[in-house]
Amino acid sequence: MRELYIQGKGKIDCDMILSALLGLGADPEEIRERLEKIFSLPVRLAYETQEKKENGLRIAVSLQEEIGQKRAEAYFKDIEEESRLKENVLKMTALIREAADMSEDQYFLSLTGSETSLVSLTALAIAMDQMGFSRCRVCELEEGFGIGKEKMIPSKEILGILGKSSLLINFSIGQGENFTPGSAAFLAVYGEPAGKTGGKRIAGWSLGVSREGKEQGMVRAVVLEEEKDTPEKKENDQVQVLETNVDDCSGEQLGYAIERLMKAGALDASCFPIFMKKGRPAYMLQVICKKENQEKLEDIIFCETTSIGLRRYEENRRILSRSFKEVTLKDGHKVKIKICTHHGQKFCYPEYDTVRKVCEETGRPYRSIYDEAAALAGGFDNDI
Repeated sequence: MRELYIQGKGKIDCDMILSALLGLGADPEEIRERLEKIFSLPVRLAYETQEKKENGLRIAVSLQEEIGQKRAEAYFKDIEEESRLKENVLKMTALIREAADMSEDQYFLSLTGSETSLVSLTALAIAMDQMGFSRCRVCELEEGFGIGKEKMIPSKEILGILGKSSLLINFSIGQGENFTPGSAAFLAVYGEPAGKTGGKRIAGWSLGVSREGKEQGMVRAVVLEEEKDTPEKKENDQVQVLETNVDDCSGEQLGYAIERLMKAGALDASCFPIFMKKGRPAYMLQVICKKENQEKLEDIIFCETTSIGLRRYEENRRILSRSFKEVTLKDGHKVKIKICTHHGQKFCYPEYDTVRKVCEETGRPYRSIYDEAAALAGGFDNDI
């Protein structure tokens, strides 16, 4: 599974993060086209290379204005296909507004022309969407702590935004402020603590650095993936479906039949309540299996139920790519985890049999074991 990791050093702003994402392969021309579609404004993108010593993507439009939350929401109102993008952008603007103690009607955000603007936040969201990442893992960040020339560091806006995230911050006495409201909001909405990476290989990386004349800082974006990973694709395969209706089988008998079917290689087996002719209540037993196991499972159905006939047909199915790993709980017990991926997002599911075994050995509640194993698998061991 591919995961995006963000590392930051010193001053971090939206331009630097976007520059790093562009270096990983985000398409600046597509970003420009999508921005113009959303905002109905001419957008100019200038992406200078490191050879020119002017890194970053700069966004400029002909109109300069300050906007409030309701105006920000209005730009996305009629764009149905951008629903996930809209949700994340408005989460970022809401964090900035709330941290600044502004109402929805007050002007608190530049439309464009500043580092923290609605257009720059949207560009970041588009870049993440292009690359298929709904989240990123963020390594421990640095922030100054103390008294600056005119204010306390960090500002109340930065404290308010980062305080609503799960990110880990290393505060250093005497250093200046490293975040802008825009970069803090992006990391708060998309980021989660990096935790332990485990055995991964580097699939790509890119560096975004300060432009000339700005305070020094850098952002590195790294894509890590498991050794056996291939580029995410939709996995499709064919399965056999076996169905039979029974109205004279007890629940215990059907339960035993399902247990035997699963042990014999069924991919899934279920019972559904139905009504048959003459108003008789009954069950439909449905079994999903691979073709090579079909005849063996049919024999079990005839042996263990009162069925005298069944339906069988082939179906296509789409499945998420998946892998398995084992995690070790704090008490030393091990739990097997199924890991599925979709659009760059990872889903961790502890396997029932191993969770049950630990429960029987320790006397702990099922949910306690399940939650601890899922947190460890997802890299949230600091939250346990």
